[in-house]
Amino acid sequence: MRKILRRLGFYMKIPSLILIAAASFAFAMFQGGFVSWFLFYTFFPFAVYPIILFFYPMKDFSAERLVSRTECIAGENIEISIRITRRSRFPLCYLVVEEMLPRKLSAGRQSAKAIVFPLFKKEITLHYSFENMIRGEYHLQEIRVRTGDIFGFFEKEESFELRQKLLALPAYYDLPYRQLENFFDQGLAGTTKKLQRENSVVSGIREYQQGDQLSWINWKATARTNKIMTKEFEEQKNHDLFIILDEETSDFFEELVSFTASFAHSVLKKGIQIGFLGTNEEIILPVRGGDIQRKKVLYQLAKAEGGQSAASDRVFDMNKALLPPNAVLVYITSDLTDASIELLETYKRNMAAAVFCLKKDSFITEYENRLRQAAFKRGIKVSFMEHSHLEEGLSGVIAQ
Repeated sequence: MRKILRRLGFYMKIPSLILIAAASFAFAMFQGGFVSWFLFYTFFPFAVYPIILFFYPMKDFSAERLVSRTECIAGENIEISIRITRRSRFPLCYLVVEEMLPRKLSAGRQSAKAIVFPLFKKEITLHYSFENMIRGEYHLQEIRVRTGDIFGFFEKEESFELRQKLLALPAYYDLPYRQLENFFDQGLAGTTKKLQRENSVVSGIREYQQGDQLSWINWKATARTNKIMTKEFEEQKNHDLFIILDEETSDFFEELVSFTASFAHSVLKKGIQIGFLGTNEEIILPVRGGDIQRKKVLYQLAKAEGGQSAASDRVFDMNKALLPPNAVLVYITSDLTDASIELLETYKRNMAAAVFCLKKDSFITEYENRLRQAAFKRGIKVSFMEHSHLEEGLSGVIAQ
């Protein structure tokens, strides 16, 4: 009933304006004089304009969103321009342009709104930006355009559905070479070519190839043949990694995601294949290598949400065919528990397993020490990390 009355009141405004204009004209005709006609001519434009505006088609408008880039690293900026065009030059008193924003991206505001006074302009361009982008995947949906007369008799609105996806990948950095080397030397993972060849047995010599290190050059053979010759090494079988991120509630969840992205980026860069799973995700990334896998892992990490109840039983009850026999389980968490150690032991089978646990400070409690010793007896290596060290590492964020 209220909607019917509201719509009836809206359409009754036109007869009311016509009636008032006719009354002022009749008053001027019968009363005469300068004042009467002055009142009529003063009121007439304000009565006619809303009536014309009522019939003005909002389909005359078109909207376009221009984005500087659709993908960035968390902490970077994205510039956005909105271009509003129309076919006619009908004068408009004002125009309100509103971009509806996703909740996480809005930072307390529901929309990016601007008011302009186009008058006879056919094209208007507005600019705004998202500064210090927060990690995540965002979907821009629509742009609303609203106009009306100066006294508010009529307001007209049009929505334009312009779907656009923005992706802010987690900040990641190169882990130090020694840090990775220590991880490999513990027997948890096979070495990459760069690491393995420095510790392998020389099996022969060959001509230099692009990418070979200077330390591999055989200077005696080089002097004898007048060609740069390098040592040939016995190849050692690499091992794959399967990374599991604990998405349980944590005060350091963003640091946890950053470390996971950095670890994945660094090992992939050194030629190791990895798989990935988040404890709140349904999608399991099988073990693969290369830049495509890096992009897939970073995409999954960009969408990761902390603060949910980690379904650990479901996570580890995965298709075992996705885990190669020589894969190393790497579990990254900020809350190590007896339950997670037991689950790792159950599903690691004959594989090696490692746990990285992010802590607030460097102090290790008695309970954590007991967990580490219990894990060691089960063939699981536990490393505790202080989150402040990760923050120092973020000074070398890779923006590519």
